[in-house]
Amino acid sequence: MATTIEKVSIDELLKRADALIKEGADFIVNDGKVLELSKWLSITEYSQKYNVTTQVVSKWIERGVIGPDDYIEIGKFGKKLVRDVPYKV
Repeated sequence: MATTIEKVSIDELLKRADALIKEGADFIVNDGKVLELSKWLSITEYSQKYNVTTQVVSKWIERGVIGPDDYIEIGKFGKKLVRDVPYKV
């Protein structure tokens, strides 16, 4: 059984590494769960996108309008994230 060795330039290796880093940057692991960051917004981003105040979003979290599966605190970074979907009261 012969092994084939692929010859790759340093530039190509760096390009591949950059692509993998960029792909990994869109995900975060929190409490053993992998989150795809494109589906989550900070409370500030959410309030701007859906034209509500940050206080309204915080109240929705407190009252359960935004449930525990749709809200995450990333303590390591001091961020609170809300799933990027419209909520109704």
